Order: sequence, then C-alpha cells, then structure tokens
Amino acid sequence: MYHFSIALDENNSCTHGIANWELTDGYFGAYLHQMTPGQVEDARDMLIRKLARVVLYTVAVPVADYAAYVQFFRNAHLIGVENVKLDYAAIADASDAQIQKIIAIGQSFAIRVLFELEAEHLEEFGFERYVALRGENTGLILNPNEFTKAHIAPYTKILSKTKFAGDIRFLRVCDMQEEPALPVPLQKGNSEIKECASKLLARSYNGYFAFQAYSPDIPVSQIISDFADVLCAM
Repeated sequence: MYHFSIALDENNSCTHGIANWELTDGYFGAYLHQMTPGQVEDARDMLIRKLARVVLYTVAVPVADYAAYVQFFRNAHLIGVENVKLDYAAIADASDAQIQKIIAIGQSFAIRVLFELEAEHLEEFGFERYVALRGENTGLILNPNEFTKAHIAPYTKILSKTKFAGDIRFLRVCDMQEEPALPVPLQKGNSEIKECASKLLARSYNGYFAFQAYSPDIPVSQIISDFADVLCAM
C-alpha cells in the first residue's frame, strides 16, 4: 500500500521491521567508491540475508572527482542501491555541468540522483538551482522541518504551490515548532506533516515515507506509530 524507509547508521541499527534502508557513505566500514570487490560482495550478501534493500544512499564525495563516482555507481549498482542523494558537501563548489555528469553516470546504472533542500543552504541550492539540473533521472527529498526552520510553511507555502510535487521521492516524517525551532512529536508542531502526506497521496505518491531519529527525545518507534495514526485518519 505505502512505502516506508528507515535511516540507519552505526549508532542506530534498529530497523523496526522496515526493509527499505537509507544509508550514509561509510556504513559498510569504508567509502563505497573505495571498497574492494570482496567488501562489496560482503555488503551485498549482508543485505540479502537481512532481506533488505538500500533505497537511498547519501554520498558527500565532491562531484569534481568524476573517476570516484564512476566506481561509486558501479559498486552501488552491485549492492542494489535504488537512489543516491548528493549531499550538499558534494555539490557546494560544483558547477551545474559537473553535477549533470554525475547524474548521467547514475542514469547509466539505473540509479536516480536526488537532492535534499536544507534551510541553511536554500539560497545556494533551492528550487531555482534544481530547475537547472532537473531531468528524468533526478528527484527531491522533502524534509518539512528544513522549511519550518526557515520560517516557511512546508505545505502552505511549498508543497501546495510548487510544480515539483511529482519529483518528490522521499518525504521525511518529522515535526518541529517554528518558534522556538525545536523538534516535537508528530502533529505537535508547524511542519504540516499530515497535509504534506495527504497532498502527495492525492497525486498517487509512489515514493517513501522516511523515518529517522530527528530528536533524541522522540523514539523512532513513536514516530512510526504516530504516523500510522495520521495515515489511518486520512
């Protein structure tokens, strides 16, 4: 019915029964583009045995290192990565042409390249910059809290008006107060998570509802349970 994913790292290995994983480069003990064939095979075998798949893999290698990305996508393909997020650190000093080359490598391996808009970098990389890169192999990750931090209502000012709703592949399930800017349990803040989810589902959303530990005071199990309540109430 719906697709869910969970962000894992060395400090958070509990999957809560979710088989769609979001990983950050280095999760397997080395950067993916530097892993040996044996290490790649071990990573692939581990995923098979855990019945898991990597639906999002975040990389911060500067996109100017074209050779590194050729190897990166080759190894990502071998472990079945579905989407790659180019972290802001990877594109901070890059030209559109350099980023387009990386998108093209991803396309050759049937791996989509995604971007996540962040509050502190909206001037440098916002929707206008995404337009210049947008293509059939690109997409967006929407984190409502990032817009709440910037005093922009995620649904009212962004999702209800943007023409990029169809580009969203991941909706981060989170909530935050605008003033003061503090993370809170779902439906207790200003991030309009229910409205965002409803808007996407009305467009036959086929992406992921993404769970992560966005506050040390809010267990992921509570986030998952609260979001299930939100979906059931729709």
